[in-house]
Amino acid sequence: MSEAPVVVPAETLSLSAEWVEAAEQAALNLGQGKSLAELCPEHWQLVLASVTDRMRVRGASLPRGWRLALSRQVGRRDSEDPTEARVLAIHAKREEIAAHVARDLGLGALAGLSPEERAAVDQQTAETIEGCDPALPEPADCSDADRTMRRLLSEHHALSELRADEANELLAERGEVFAPEDDA
Repeated sequence: MSEAPVVVPAETLSLSAEWVEAAEQAALNLGQGKSLAELCPEHWQLVLASVTDRMRVRGASLPRGWRLALSRQVGRRDSEDPTEARVLAIHAKREEIAAHVARDLGLGALAGLSPEERAAVDQQTAETIEGCDPALPEPADCSDADRTMRRLLSEHHALSELRADEANELLAERGEVFAPEDDA
């Protein structure tokens, strides 16, 4: 008998109602009043991160293709490529931050900006995201940012962290991750 694991294709994977309930609770905790199918990509990625944690705490194994299966079960029409979905989510969150920066600078909506104004907004957005990254050895004090900006930056950081975590998982699956003591 073969020792190769049996992989159930995502198209036929059906998750129990517990998975959908975990996703609904996560969306509720994130303050989303929309159905799971209507969540924007970045909020959906945050819901998926929460479902991962919730199901692991419950002792459930995370079957291959569960994200896509859950997405389909709740009626989402997201990209089938999770990497593409994360990139789109991070880009959308960055645009939300840029829109907030433009308003703070008194420039109005992003769509009406001149190329020079948009370049200034993009520069300020990059500096804000990078400067307020809690992973920096000495992050900037972003306490003067308004509540909305702090939330946006937190969500951007969570999405970026999720992307890095999943990249590390992929490397671990390939056997390309080494212990920190191996770096010496």
